[in-house]
Amino acid sequence: MSFELHSPISGTLRHLNTLADPVFAEEIMGPGFAVSPGDERHLKVSAPTDGILTHLLPHACAITRADGQQILVHLGIDTVKLGGEGFTSMRGLGEKVSAGDPMIAWDTAPAREANYPLDVIVVVLRPPTTYLENIPADSSPITTLMPGARVHRASKDS
Repeated sequence: MSFELHSPISGTLRHLNTLADPVFAEEIMGPGFAVSPGDERHLKVSAPTDGILTHLLPHACAITRADGQQILVHLGIDTVKLGGEGFTSMRGLGEKVSAGDPMIAWDTAPAREANYPLDVIVVVLRPPTTYLENIPADSSPITTLMPGARVHRASKDS
């Protein structure tokens, strides 16, 4: 089984191993990629794949695809410390989303003032049966809905 994961925002693609947070950098939660927004203050973070919104926090959400694969979208590093400031949900828990649907509006000013990294991180949960390929080179420009990676998941028979 394989599927495309799309970029949730426009910016510069970053490989997870370049991030400051070891949970993401060491792929403890799973493989993925990040996108740095640059100087843009107001972001609309889009769904990187189709599915159901099964987890929703101000700074993060998870989408469960029809095949059961869960995808985490995490806005910034240490942004949980903002207590929701700057984040506005555009969808409800349990709502169906399609790739490209806006999910969270993010005013990055509070995170910038706190000097938190602004990377929008996309992680495929439930490793180790999952791997990614076709990830663009680190520091590549990427636009919203541009493929960020092709996800492959081993079958249950493997």
